[in-house]
Amino acid sequence: MSPLDVDVRDFAREEWNRLAGPMAGFSLMQCWEWGEAKAGTGPWRVERGTLGLDGRTLGAFQALVRALPGGLPGGLVWINRAPLWRTPDDGPPAPPNALLSALADHYARRRGFYLRLAPALAEDDFQGDAGGLVPTGVEGWASATLDLRRPTAELRQGLRQKWRNALNKAERSGLEVKVGREEGLFAEFLDGYRHMTGERGFATSVTPELLAALQSVLPAQGRMETFIANLDGRPAGSVLMVRHGDTAEYLAGTVAAAGRAVNAGQLLLWRAVVAMQEQGARRFDLGGLDAHLTPPGIYRFKDGLGGLPYRLAPELEALGGSLLGRLVRWRVRAARSV
Repeated sequence: MSPLDVDVRDFAREEWNRLAGPMAGFSLMQCWEWGEAKAGTGPWRVERGTLGLDGRTLGAFQALVRALPGGLPGGLVWINRAPLWRTPDDGPPAPPNALLSALADHYARRRGFYLRLAPALAEDDFQGDAGGLVPTGVEGWASATLDLRRPTAELRQGLRQKWRNALNKAERSGLEVKVGREEGLFAEFLDGYRHMTGERGFATSVTPELLAALQSVLPAQGRMETFIANLDGRPAGSVLMVRHGDTAEYLAGTVAAAGRAVNAGQLLLWRAVVAMQEQGARRFDLGGLDAHLTPPGIYRFKDGLGGLPYRLAPELEALGGSLLGRLVRWRVRAARSV
């Protein structure tokens, strides 16, 4: 297959989401709004582009670029859950290695960046031919999904027994649940989330600042939905959900001591599952479920929903060969404890 063309240009929100949304592998990290939120809260700028051949678009990607200071050439390019690719219904798809090779050539070999890339490919679909990129030693993203096309009663029956018992107890506990996309509810969630991440020293890339920036750029009809539980007027817990394509994803949550005692987390997450199903979502993603990395308590909590686990292909890298590129790679590897 001939080398693919890489076309980087400015995309308006509607244009990008209309192009990328139907592609295979599409996720929150490839939404226009996610890129804008990351650029607004960190040292990044966003590049969006297409991969094509003979005038036909075969793939797309959203990249976060961090240039070196002082006008030095190169820097870091981080591409998370891409490249995306056309489905067979749109014509013959490009082989994954051709898409990867085009990105490695564009960013590493031609522009001198250190390219770090987390493919959208499932681990079982990754053949090890990465088009000039090499594995970093970091495993791919792992999570689990529920098929929301199944009847609600069947989903409930699929809950782990202990989790279902905890849900039954929560439903009898007198918890009051508020649900909505209103600014006040989201602000209430952020207050609790800031308290949790600050007080407990909870390390996460999904910071309160990032969530606030993301909510501010989402269109009114697509804003994140907040689920908040109170017990006797006191905060018990909360859940934040986001929609992208036909998928609803659990993005963040909190639980207070009062809520933990009555299993507020189980009630909130189950309410979120039912609400997303009623709104027409086809999949519910638990937003991260990794036996190696997820804290044991959170792992048991999410696993209780009985979702179907998945893992994506390992992270890859490409280096242009310059001394500055090697320095950037060393810094990134140290930060990620590779």
